[in-house]
Amino acid sequence: LESDQGKYDVFDSMTSGAGSGGIYNNNGNENDGISDVKLATIFFGANDASCSKLNPRHHVPIPTFESNLEKIVYLCKLNYGEKVRIVFITPPPVHHQSRLEFQIKRWGKDKATGELERNMELSSQYASSVMKVAKKMNYPSLNIWQMMQDATRIDGDNENDNANSSDGGDNERWSKYLSDGLHLSAEGNLFVGRSLNDLIAKEFPEIAVVPCEHTGYTGNSSSKGGEALGSEKGVGPWHDEINHLDAAKAFADHSLCHDRGNGDGSVSKKRKV
Repeated sequence: LESDQGKYDVFDSMTSGAGSGGIYNNNGNENDGISDVKLATIFFGANDASCSKLNPRHHVPIPTFESNLEKIVYLCKLNYGEKVRIVFITPPPVHHQSRLEFQIKRWGKDKATGELERNMELSSQYASSVMKVAKKMNYPSLNIWQMMQDATRIDGDNENDNANSSDGGDNERWSKYLSDGLHLSAEGNLFVGRSLNDLIAKEFPEIAVVPCEHTGYTGNSSSKGGEALGSEKGVGPWHDEINHLDAAKAFADHSLCHDRGNGDGSVSKKRKV
């Protein structure tokens, strides 16, 4: 999304290692000073799905996890308005062999437990919970747990083939999407970003970015933003709209355009750039 220059500002509301309860308990009345939010993604489950015996610090029982997700929706509406668009994203799959190798790299052979505090079975259950809550609350969702596995499946594969199975074995092609068997790699982040952009184009075309018809690129002045972004140009004028002798005029003209509306009859305040 951030590659769509001038169209989106992207904010991360959580910290590393946090679970679904963290945002509700710590950010209950906070919106980080952000206004005019067009879309919120709810992306939890990887930590919550920790084994209750091996990692009780991160484990969140499924009923509590589902309740937390519903509370997060409430917080989004409270802080960003009833009409804020929301997308649920499931946790990714877990690559067992990579997790075990990471233990050794991180702690050494002597301290590595050889036990999986996160695994495919648990991540599958929490991915299902995310999809369940999304359906219950009538919001779109990305099941990246399944999508990552499906994206690397080729003709002739079946779910029992070790090359692309769902048991967390050591040869799955989808492991490229994970840096340590759990966290997204660079390729994994691109996969999620592209999948989210595709979903936005389908579910929320009014905030989608249309690539330049000549290059297919979304970060130049020939790309266009949906009507709910305030203007087709985004949050600031492009370089080729700025007169170097009177730069302030381009920003003033753009602000007038940006304040015309959201595409739904409402008018937004200008966002700080």
